[in-house]
Amino acid sequence: MLNYYRKEQRKIAMGLLSFHQKLTEYQALLKGIDMYETENDLHLLFWTPAGEQNIQGIVGIEVETSEAMILHDISINPSFRGEKIGFELLDEIVELYPDTKIYGTLATSAYLSKWKEHNA
Repeated sequence: MLNYYRKEQRKIAMGLLSFHQKLTEYQALLKGIDMYETENDLHLLFWTPAGEQNIQGIVGIEVETSEAMILHDISINPSFRGEKIGFELLDEIVELYPDTKIYGTLATSAYLSKWKEHNA
């Protein structure tokens, strides 16, 4: 289940984003969180598996139009990697934004391609 980020969840977001390759340095984390908090078209969403209470993943998107979004960040708790949780998270993004095509960045394109192949 996806839930939009709230400012009081900043430490949780920083923890999950710290697992993301491009955001390992503290200053980069703060800058990234600040961007998601101030830019209207940028959104952080937490992912909690159905029936669970603990957040297991986070995704950062930029909704450019009703037809296009950019996947900036995706990070899963390392304890749950390899279980296709990231694919479930992206599937839920598609449910939330059904008419919107997802594009990747240099950091997310490879993972996005794996997800698309998995769903083909």
